[in-house]
Amino acid sequence: MKEKKKGVGLQIRSFTGRDGKQYLVFRTPTGAFNVFKEVEAKQAAQECGCTVTGNTRKMWGSLW
Repeated sequence: MKEKKKGVGLQIRSFTGRDGKQYLVFRTPTGAFNVFKEVEAKQAAQECGCTVTGNTRKMWGSLW
């Protein structure tokens, strides 16, 4: 019988800051932390260079 694959040990949690915004925090197996702040998806697409207008999927689809 084949053993199941094990993950890399990446832990993910979300926290709410005093400003009311959500923060997505990744903790690596080596103890490093990476934090991502929640932003509106359309705004993020525009800031990443999207020139297409429409819904979020269409905008990110043009960038992807």
